[in-house]
Amino acid sequence: PRTPTGQDIGIDRGAVHTLALSDGSMLDMPQPSTRERKEYRRLQRKLARQDRTNEQRGGKHAKYASHARQETLRRMRRIQGKATRRKNDWVDKTTTRLVEQYDLIAIEQLQTKQMTRRCKPKPDPEHPGRYLHNGQTAKRGLNRMILANRWATIADKLAYKSRLAHVSLIEVNPAYTSRTCHQCGYEAKENRESQAVFHCHQCGYRANADTNAA
Repeated sequence: PRTPTGQDIGIDRGAVHTLALSDGSMLDMPQPSTRERKEYRRLQRKLARQDRTNEQRGGKHAKYASHARQETLRRMRRIQGKATRRKNDWVDKTTTRLVEQYDLIAIEQLQTKQMTRRCKPKPDPEHPGRYLHNGQTAKRGLNRMILANRWATIADKLAYKSRLAHVSLIEVNPAYTSRTCHQCGYEAKENRESQAVFHCHQCGYRANADTNAA
C-alpha cells in the first residue's frame, strides 16, 4: 500500500511549459528535436515531389504503388513513432511520480475536446456564399499546442492512477485563475501583465503566471 506523504500540489497546464506546479517546478514534455523536425519536413517535400511525378507517369492512383513513396512514408512514420514513444513514456513516468509524491492533486477542469474543435463558419450576410473571419487560423496554433502537450491524456492518466492509489484529485474551475492572486485573492485583468508574468496590483506579489495559476 502507498504511504501517505502529507504533500499536496496544484497543476496548471500551459503553452510554454506542459505542466507548471504550484511549488514553482516546470515539467516539459519532450518534443521532436530540431533535427527530427528538419528531416520530417524534408521527407514531406520529397513525398510531394514523388506524388507529382507518379501521377504524371501513371495517373492519379499510381502513387500508391510506388515503392519509393512507401519508403518515404516508412521513414516519416519512424520519426513520428519515436516522438510518440518518448511522449508516452514521459506521461507515464510523470503522472506516476505525481501520484507517488502527493496526497492531493488539484488540476484545472478543462474541456480539451471542446477547446480543440474547429470554429463554426461565419457566413457573410452581405456576400452570399462567402464567409467572414472566424478565428480558425489563430486557433489552429492553440489546437496544435494542446494536442502536442497531451493535456487530455495527462488528466486521464492522473485520474486513473489517483483512483488506484487512493490519492485525492480535485478538478478546479479554471475561470479567472490566470488573473487571481493566490497570495491575497485579488482578481483583476491587469494582474496578468503578459503570458509569462503575473503581478498583483493589490499586494504586489510577482510570479510566473502559470505558477500563480497552479
